Parts: sequence; structure tokens; C-alpha cells
Amino acid sequence: MACFRPTFTTKIALGREAQNCTWCKSTSRERAILFQIHKQVLLKKARHPFRKVKILGVSDGDLTATVLARVYKKRYTNYHYHIEPKLDITNIPQSLTASADIVSCSEVLEHVQPPIQNAFDGLYQILKSDGVLVLSVPHTDINGEHIEHFPIMTDSRLLESGSKYVLVGKSLDGKKLEFANLTFHGGIGTTLEYRIFSQKSLIKSLELSNFKKLISCKNIGLLGINWEPWSRVWTANK
Repeated sequence: MACFRPTFTTKIALGREAQNCTWCKSTSRERAILFQIHKQVLLKKARHPFRKVKILGVSDGDLTATVLARVYKKRYTNYHYHIEPKLDITNIPQSLTASADIVSCSEVLEHVQPPIQNAFDGLYQILKSDGVLVLSVPHTDINGEHIEHFPIMTDSRLLESGSKYVLVGKSLDGKKLEFANLTFHGGIGTTLEYRIFSQKSLIKSLELSNFKKLISCKNIGLLGINWEPWSRVWTANK
């Protein structure tokens, strides 16, 4: 849905990062995120015709941010962890509390330092009382297990070691820790993988932060949204 056209590929590719539009080169995941945001905007306008729906992005990718800024203009703001406008979703400022009707958070939560529950609480805090979270994060299927790569640390930081990076810090009891063989994802900012969610752990974290009506969004072949039944785009209501 990035270019607002049905997909024009000769064959719909299977995969969340498969480019399924010959016009705008958007992926299944990007199209699913944008479709759900547009859908939620329409639902909110139907209930509140005179409300100017406000959308807050959490490190949205370039294509997603470009489309949302073009369509919703000043009603959309994309925040980042490392560049302005800045936002740490584990520490929400009062100015952004209950400020957004819709929050878009795609491919972010796997990169947040533990404890991860602080990030889910932050997303909940940003939303207005009837707000909706549109979320995607890599996760296993219903039979998978949650994996945390690193414990909770203080003074944690990435250091260069030759041509590689190491993660160093201290345990809660003051013991020095160091981790090599790190996994990074593509993208801007700090993209170190801290965890792999399972479907169960994702649902549990959303519920612990009091999100309700958790929905795993389905494929829509006509719109180029087509991948396996894991790592889906989710919507969750405050």
C-alpha cells in the first residue's frame, strides 16, 4: 500500500521482506504496516469525524516515513533513538504521554536493551486512551522459544575490537561482562539484536503492559502482503 496501488508484480513473493510492488519497491511488511495505519485512521475518523488523528512513528524506515509524511503531513512525526526528533521508548517524556492516536513501531523492539518490558510500557504510555499500536517485530511461530542474548547490564556500550564490535558492561552485582559474535540488522542507528521474540513472549509482553484486542494481521494477496504465519504485523488497543 505504499504507492496506494494494488500490487503489479507478476507473482506475489512469499516473505515479509519480499518486494511486492514494481512501482515503489515496498516489501510485504511495509505494505502491511501502512495498510493497518490507513485502516486505523479510517476507523477513528468514522467514530470521531472532527478529530485530527495523530500518528507517532518509532524509527520508521525511510519508505514508511515518506509515505506517512506525504499523506498525513503534520499529523505524523517520526522519532528516533539517536537523531532528532529523539525518543527513548523506555523513558517517555511528559510531553508525549497520551499524545498519539496511532503508534507505528516496526523492527525496533528486538534492538532495545533489557528489560524489554519498559519499552512495551512506553508504547502504551504514548497512546491516547483509545489509541492503537501497529507493531511488527521478528518472532518465531507459536511453538518457538524466546531468546534473550544478554542479561540486564549497567554501563553497557559497544566497543570496536579490530574489525568487529563487542558489547561490554556490568552485571547488576558489579561483575564485568563482555560479549562478542554479535548480530546486527540493517538500518540506521544502533541495530544490535538483543533478542528473538517468540509469539508467546510477544503476546505476554503486550498483555503485561495492559494492551488489549491483540490481532495478528492476515495476508492480503491483492495488496502484496504475503508471508508465513510468524513475524506478522500486529495491532493492539490501549
